Amino acid sequence: MSDAELQKRPVRFAILLFSLLALGATSGFATTGIGELLGNIAASAVLLAGLASMYHKRILLVLGIVLLVPALASRWTFFWLQASALAPVSILFSLLFTGFNAGALFVFIQRRGSPSNDTVYGGICVYILLGYCFALVFMLLETLSPGSFYYAHSTPAGIAQTESQLIYFSFVTLTTLGFGDITPLTPPAKSLVMIEAVVGPMFVAVFLARLVGVRTSRH
Repeated sequence: MSDAELQKRPVRFAILLFSLLALGATSGFATTGIGELLGNIAASAVLLAGLASMYHKRILLVLGIVLLVPALASRWTFFWLQASALAPVSILFSLLFTGFNAGALFVFIQRRGSPSNDTVYGGICVYILLGYCFALVFMLLETLSPGSFYYAHSTPAGIAQTESQLIYFSFVTLTTLGFGDITPLTPPAKSLVMIEAVVGPMFVAVFLARLVGVRTSRH
């Protein structure tokens, strides 16, 4: 791989990281029409940046495009039509691409021989993508089985507000903060929340241990 390609990769990971943070920032404003539009733009930017992050392998890029096109099309189709039947389809395609993106980045950072900027940026992106993957799983569950979660303050009205609440809940669970304002009620919801609560700290521990271990072995 050329030096120019190695220099571009951390930039692509940084763009993906910035897009993920922008999605998190806009998800809290889904109660307004403008906020919902900004959230869709930010989510689309995450999908496109995720595709760019996989540019280092042609097979990943092709598979990414195959998953990206229906994810973008279904998201914007649902945004304009607001047809409830399209919600599970939109969520599912977004979940498939986000999960594929997280898996591809995780394999990449595991195969890197030594810690570098792209390894660090890629690891952070994988961690945040995990949070969004679980948020999409929670959304799909809540869409197919309403009442899977209890909201202490106010029940969200519409898919956009549900997305906002469950993104927040997912990252609270991933980081094991557990504020308790959103609670899983059904057995599938409780199981998924338990898995996320284990995966979050485990990923951080394994990722940091690998960085420290590789650096120590080099010395």
